[in-house]
Amino acid sequence: MSTKYDVVVLGSMHLDIKAFTATYPKHGDTATAKSITMIPGGKGANQAVAAAKLGGKVAMLGSVGNDGAGKQILDDLDSWNVDTRFVRRSEDLGTGTFIVEIDDSSENTMVGTMGADNSTTEQDIKTAMSQIDAPVLDLQLETCKESIMTALEEGRKKGMYIILDPAPADNYFREAMRYADCVTPNQQETERITGIKVNNRVDALNAAKAIVELGPKTAIVKMGDAGSVVYHEGQVYEIDAVKVNAVDSVCAGDVFAGALAVHYSQHKDFLAAVNFANRAAALKVSRVGNHFAFPTSDEMR
Repeated sequence: MSTKYDVVVLGSMHLDIKAFTATYPKHGDTATAKSITMIPGGKGANQAVAAAKLGGKVAMLGSVGNDGAGKQILDDLDSWNVDTRFVRRSEDLGTGTFIVEIDDSSENTMVGTMGADNSTTEQDIKTAMSQIDAPVLDLQLETCKESIMTALEEGRKKGMYIILDPAPADNYFREAMRYADCVTPNQQETERITGIKVNNRVDALNAAKAIVELGPKTAIVKMGDAGSVVYHEGQVYEIDAVKVNAVDSVCAGDVFAGALAVHYSQHKDFLAAVNFANRAAALKVSRVGNHFAFPTSDEMR
């Protein structure tokens, strides 16, 4: 018998080591950070927590290592009421780890290893999806291609609405676009997919149309504080950014994706979901921190 959820998330779960600095050190330099924290992250975990904190019943798919970092991540997900029963514990690979550097402008640069994130198998996904009933599948490109393609295929078979966050840009592969209903790239990811450099909303619209030609029904091109351009069912919508005092841009895109997924799953109003996601991401940018800084459903009322 299947368990009912609002959103199923396939994605990465890894430990983020975040260093806050005044400015990025030059190549070869040593810099002293203002602070360093070690917290659970990964695009998949972030999006699952975002959806759960905004009132969704969420199942997590993916893999962690059978190590202390993996336990920390699973404990964190459990604390936010994300169902982790389908998460694989790898005996062969350690939990993925990323180093995140954030400067005074709130921009971030990352480097890391995927570790167990790349160990999820076709059978892991098929077994999990056979036990799941949900209207929305949310995924990124931060796990292995095998797991992504299997989830896309199984999600399509089950008639799920598929939201693809095509990040990171370096992991993009065109085949995934044939299965996605909605694709949500930022400027860098948009250029990777379409070859169009997005400098303004005209560029964003041209890119969104090019994305839709690859298969999705909808494209949302995100431009940070310049807002977003949505090309949905042949119609164009320009969404202004919510003005906030930006202090930490890390996870903004993940909050957007999680918020979009949970709102659409519960209300089936796409444009309302986009605006909800836009507000949720803005609220996150105004706060320093990871999962504890994500907005809650009460704060979004």
